[in-house]
Amino acid sequence: MEDPNLLLSVFLEVCETLKINGALTDAICLRLFPFSLRDKARAWLHSLSPGSISTWEELTKAFLAKFFPPSKTTSLRNQITSFTQREDETLYEAWEQFKDLLILCPHHGLQKWMVVQTFYNGVNQSVRSMVDVAAGGTLMS
Repeated sequence: MEDPNLLLSVFLEVCETLKINGALTDAICLRLFPFSLRDKARAWLHSLSPGSISTWEELTKAFLAKFFPPSKTTSLRNQITSFTQREDETLYEAWEQFKDLLILCPHHGLQKWMVVQTFYNGVNQSVRSMVDVAAGGTLMS
């Protein structure tokens, strides 16, 4: 897959369907992950020093650092925080566009309140008023 986050998400879905008596999901994921990779990703995994990765969290961090570098995360985080609704866009279309940005970078590190505030600040005044009415007052208060 081109998207390392999507690969990890799909892989976890598969791993969570497997239940082996006495085995933790973490251990199952570590054992099966190599089979989800090919080409450069598989070569990268095999190039790691034996014993250098001992938890699923360590593996996912190393994998994302390699195939989703910090510069890409920073770029996508900047796109999220500078979100603005296009002139011809409806509320629904703006929300879908914003969600797509969040999906591209699920490890953006923004707290939920900041994500809501960023979207709210990025929509035009008429949509903001509509959201305020639906919230029963100013959304951000």
